[in-house]
Amino acid sequence: MTIGVIVGIIAARSGDLGMGLLMAAPLFGLCALIGVLTGELTVRPPRGPTRTAAVEVRRIRDYLPRHLSRVVAAGGGVLLVLVIATTSAGAPDDMGHPGRSLARQCTFDTFESDGPWPGLFYTGRLVAVVLVGLLMAYVAVRTIVRRPRPDGTSDLAVDDALRERAARVVTGAVGVLIAIPLAGVSLTAAGGLLGISCAPMWWTVMGWGLLALAPASLAMVGWCVAAVLAPTDRTDLLARTR
Repeated sequence: MTIGVIVGIIAARSGDLGMGLLMAAPLFGLCALIGVLTGELTVRPPRGPTRTAAVEVRRIRDYLPRHLSRVVAAGGGVLLVLVIATTSAGAPDDMGHPGRSLARQCTFDTFESDGPWPGLFYTGRLVAVVLVGLLMAYVAVRTIVRRPRPDGTSDLAVDDALRERAARVVTGAVGVLIAIPLAGVSLTAAGGLLGISCAPMWWTVMGWGLLALAPASLAMVGWCVAAVLAPTDRTDLLARTR
């Protein structure tokens, strides 16, 4: 988590035209996923001439936090739809950056443009990072579920609690990976839609709707950060050992 914060701060202070701010949160999420995956890979499998194994079927959905997973999946779907819409509507700006401006033909010989707009200039790299993060999340969760029981685990419930904790961190990291870019894209797109004076009414309605989406995205960020940073519930672990 510490490395993720450092990488996010460095990213936010670098990059041109706001690109660093856009990539800071996804890079933090990637670092969190790498940390969970590294931790799971360091769990040593049972060794020695005599070993035991539980006859069981472990599934990914058994360890994921149900409500948080649904919210993260919904946020990912909204981000996908929004990115597709803003990318298709973008136009080059006055410096030639693709998709960084929103243009509208007002009359036969006049038009207006507004920027920055979350078009291809921003969404191309954002989508690439998010896809890498989702792939890493799948690998991490699969590793969490499929890794063998560690040495000295007399109570399987304790090991399952630790797996659930790791799966919750992965889900929260993916949520951060999605929610902060969703808030940024929503606010930027809303500013572009509301900044065109000759925009049709549905542009205005859509702009206000995107403004309302930003607080919901930030609330999702808070929930996901809490899931990532919350310590292991030792009371629950003790209860499971009884």
